[in-house]
Amino acid sequence: MVALIAVVIFAVRCDLIGTAQRLRALVRDALTFNLMQSTVQQSLLTALGDLRPDGGLVVGWREVQARVFTDRTTSIGVFGVQVPLGSVRIELDVPGNRVQYLLPEGDGWSASALDAKTILLTVPPPAVNDRVVEVQSDPSRIRVTIDNDWMEHIIPSGGDIDKAKALIRAAVIEAGGSRPALAEVRLEARNTARTFFGGLFSQTTGSDVTVIVQFSDEVPADQAPLHKP
Repeated sequence: MVALIAVVIFAVRCDLIGTAQRLRALVRDALTFNLMQSTVQQSLLTALGDLRPDGGLVVGWREVQARVFTDRTTSIGVFGVQVPLGSVRIELDVPGNRVQYLLPEGDGWSASALDAKTILLTVPPPAVNDRVVEVQSDPSRIRVTIDNDWMEHIIPSGGDIDKAKALIRAAVIEAGGSRPALAEVRLEARNTARTFFGGLFSQTTGSDVTVIVQFSDEVPADQAPLHKP
């Protein structure tokens, strides 16, 4: 009987020790995870602060062809009636422009540790950096089409061409921000964000981590809104 009691006591003691060890391991893992989460969020905030002067994380360049249209109709008043004199339509085809794309700093960013080795990074969709746009500067590469009517000798089109050229930059930004153009940029943007922040988070957490990148417009509508950490 004494031996049986001793065995029971030993078993209970071992079970208590095992439970205590498991609890300590759970607490240790929780503290480690919380520290990792805090480190990741702080690293993201610091990185966004460093990227702010550039407008965000640059993810690539793209050559863009732009088209510009302008129309002007001229008329004169005769006895209170507007009589049309003629019109000029200018069309410019402008190849060889370049736009820069970035993941804009600001809203739409968040980072969450899914486990000790995996981080979910949410970033805003790529956009044209309207501060860095290269517009075609070689006049010989700009194709100009002029549609004049019978009053061209009275209504010269030279000034209209100059006005149309002044619209090229805005047209380049619009073309670069079109849905087809951005669709091709998203893959490059995702890879750039994964590489950049994968290296950053691995350095700040002290261990190799895998970064999963999603764009904020990919988050399901029923998911809680993302907040900048």
